[in-house]
Amino acid sequence: LETLTAHADGCVGMAANMIGVAKRIIAVEAEDGYLVLFNPVILKAGPYNTEEGCLSLEGVRPTKRWKSIKVQYETADGKPRIRTYRLDGQIIQHEIDHCDGILI
Repeated sequence: LETLTAHADGCVGMAANMIGVAKRIIAVEAEDGYLVLFNPVILKAGPYNTEEGCLSLEGVRPTKRWKSIKVQYETADGKPRIRTYRLDGQIIQHEIDHCDGILI
């Protein structure tokens, strides 16, 4: 979260492995503040095509994302959660891809 906020001018999401931390953690700037999700897994989704940029790559690339996603994750204190995301879903998907070693 500290690294994400330090790069807030050009970044809305970050996965731990992007900064050398080998853990499945993502931080995203969401419409209602910052979110930190531990061990996130997408349970349900519906597709659409879009374009994205990434700190790890130059330029914008086409990619497939989901209009709405249901994500299972843990909070910082280890409590399990399941939540559906719509507006912030694309950012969350992008960062989960980083956790899985996928670049757009």
